Amino acid sequence: MSGEEARAGRLERLRSVQTRKRQVEEWRLAEMKREEIALAAHSVEILQSLGDQSLLQGLFLEAKATTLRRNEVKIASNRRVQVEAELSLREAQGVEKRLQRACDDARGLADQVSERANLDLALQDYLTAANASFE
Repeated sequence: MSGEEARAGRLERLRSVQTRKRQVEEWRLAEMKREEIALAAHSVEILQSLGDQSLLQGLFLEAKATTLRRNEVKIASNRRVQVEAELSLREAQGVEKRLQRACDDARGLADQVSERANLDLALQDYLTAANASFE
């Protein structure tokens, strides 16, 4: 295995690792979005439960308000984490794209070296056969 082939192989392994890293970032972002949807649904549920159906509603008003405030803090925190996850995802995508280009270049160079070696062997075989026929 030539040095160019070894380099191309290493770059391909790095690209596969970077692909996994990008997938993990995508999964993390999707999980944060699902969590945001669940938190928003919980907030809506709390707000809908604040109706005037019961005379005892006032006893639980403070607890529901506290729960709603806690939920809003979680939503804000979730949005910050989503922004960070989106930045990480974009960075991982950029690195993956650069690695893909480097991998393609290295593979092309390795193919050129291999083809050159094969042509040299074919030329040597032809010249050896031609020399043998002249003798």
